[in-house]
Amino acid sequence: MITGLSFRLRELRDRNAWTVADMAERTGIPKRTLDKYMLRDGASLPGFDALCALSKGLGVSLDWLVFGSEGTSEAVGLIVNRSSGYAVRLFAETILREHAAGNAKLIQGERILNMTPEDWAIKLGEIAQEDAVKMTASGITLAELLFWEQAQSQRAHELFRDMIEHLAPDLNEDARKILKL
Repeated sequence: MITGLSFRLRELRDRNAWTVADMAERTGIPKRTLDKYMLRDGASLPGFDALCALSKGLGVSLDWLVFGSEGTSEAVGLIVNRSSGYAVRLFAETILREHAAGNAKLIQGERILNMTPEDWAIKLGEIAQEDAVKMTASGITLAELLFWEQAQSQRAHELFRDMIEHLAPDLNEDARKILKL
């Protein structure tokens, strides 16, 4: 872990063209101490308070700082999936609500509810980002995200089965086995 941490600190320094003095100013950690954290061999291990200061001051997650990309990728992917699904569902519900209300101007040319696809993408991205921030701020765990993913997978299978039943009610037994219905 020490080797990875010192590597990540050096990588961050080089990628941002910072000096160790820049990093010290950003974190409030003395330059001499930062030098010790970034040694290639025999690096010192920062304590919890120093790790927090590094994370905040350098603008990186504590997970990445300590564990690298291996420690965050699965949870981050699940948070992105969950929050983007939430935003898209809001979009679909808006379209359905407007359609049910008889909105004659639902789609006009290249616009949906008077917004371009790019406008919608920006808005949905903002909604997804807000949801992801709320999720991470609440301290959501990987176990909670995996439980959500399993529930989503089961729901997707149910929807697929219902769609097939609706579109092809006379499906033979062999086709049902192939489709796992």
